[in-house]
Amino acid sequence: MLLTQEATKYVLYSKKIKNRITLPYIKTEEEIMTKFIAFVSGKGGVGKTTSAINVGQALTNLGKRVLILDGNLVTPNIGIYLGYLNPKATLNNFLRNEKELKDIMYTHESGLSFIPASTSLHEFQKTNIQHLTEIFEHVDETADFVLVDAPSGLGYDVEQLVKLCDEVIIVVTPTLSSAIEALKTAQLTHRHHKIVAGVILNLTNHGWSEMKVSEMESILGQQIIANVKNDWKIRKSLHKQAPVNYLYPRSRVAKQFRIVAEHLSLLHNIK
Repeated sequence: MLLTQEATKYVLYSKKIKNRITLPYIKTEEEIMTKFIAFVSGKGGVGKTTSAINVGQALTNLGKRVLILDGNLVTPNIGIYLGYLNPKATLNNFLRNEKELKDIMYTHESGLSFIPASTSLHEFQKTNIQHLTEIFEHVDETADFVLVDAPSGLGYDVEQLVKLCDEVIIVVTPTLSSAIEALKTAQLTHRHHKIVAGVILNLTNHGWSEMKVSEMESILGQQIIANVKNDWKIRKSLHKQAPVNYLYPRSRVAKQFRIVAEHLSLLHNIK
C-alpha cells in the first residue's frame, strides 16, 4: 500500500518515538500493587470494550485477579456486553456517594469482575466526570489488574484516564484513519510519561483491502502484540453477552487475547 503525503508525515514523526525505551518501571516487592491499564483509541468503533473484556477474561484464566472498570461515562458498554443492562447500582452512584464499592461490583458467570457505568442520560448528567479519581483510589490493591474501558477520542475524560493509569493498550483497525487517530493517542500517552504496553490490531480480514501489520507499526511506532480477526465467534459472544475466551477458549481469536494477557502478565511480574 502506498502511503499518502499526510500519512508519510505521521510515519516520519513515529520514527522519532519508535526507538524510545518503553520498559515498565520496575517496582520492589513492597511497591507491587494493582496495575491500571486503559484501553484506548482515537477512533470509535474499533473494539475497545470487546478487547478489554476478553483480555480481562484471559488474565482471569491465567489466575490473575482482574477488575474491568467502565471509564466511559458518556456511552458505557461494559454492563451491556456482559448482560447487565440495568444494574441496581453503578459507578455513577459511587461517584455521587450514594453506594459503596461492594455495591457496584459484579461478577459475570465466567468469573470476570466488573464495575459498570449507567447507560441512563439522566444518570450521566448528574455525575461529575472529575470525580473519577475516587474510584481509582478505592479499587487500588483489590486486584492484580484493573482494565479501564476508556471513551473514544482525545477529550478531557480520556486524558484524565491516561493520567490515572499506569499503561495503555491501544486498539486499532487496519485503516489509515484509525492508525492516524491512534498515533495521536500514543502521543498523548507519552506526553503524560505513561507506557504504551502494546497495540491490538482488531477486526482484520486476512490482509484483503486493508493495511498490513508492518504498515501499522511503521505509522504508530509501536509493536502490534495481537492480530484479532473479524471472526463470527466474536459476534456470537457479543450476542450471548459473554467473553469469547469463556465461550470459545480454544478459538484463534481467544488465542490472540491470551497473547495480550500473557504479555501484560509478564510485564507485571518483572522484578
